[in-house]
Amino acid sequence: MDEWQSADERNSREKTSRARQAAEDLFKRAQPKADAEVARPAANGGLPHEEEPRRQPRIFAVPPRLPPRPQVEPPTAVEPVRRKPAAQPATRTVPPSQIGRVRALATYGMTPLQVAELYGVTVAEIDRILKSPVYTGKMR
Repeated sequence: MDEWQSADERNSREKTSRARQAAEDLFKRAQPKADAEVARPAANGGLPHEEEPRRQPRIFAVPPRLPPRPQVEPPTAVEPVRRKPAAQPATRTVPPSQIGRVRALATYGMTPLQVAELYGVTVAEIDRILKSPVYTGKMR
């Protein structure tokens, strides 16, 4: 080893030990300072060794509770007024485009009377649609 290498190693060791000492000083508990030391004001205007005064808790004012309102009867349920269908001739028929829908409605939950009221036709017309053969679209 020559002279330069030993000087670099010595500087490196000194830097490492100084950095270690600085880190230890950061995390060390603060020792109470002697009274003879001059007290310097802290950044916020207080003395650095004085404890900050305990903060007062925030207290929110709650508005007084109002007395409950007098009992009001809930409105009675008003039944919807059923409108009568407009007067239509009883000879009306179901359009051909709606025949599949009529069959589906009658098959899956509605009575023929309900379907007849929906389309404004007689029950006989609905029965005629239900009993007629289904058109498949194929020619024989």
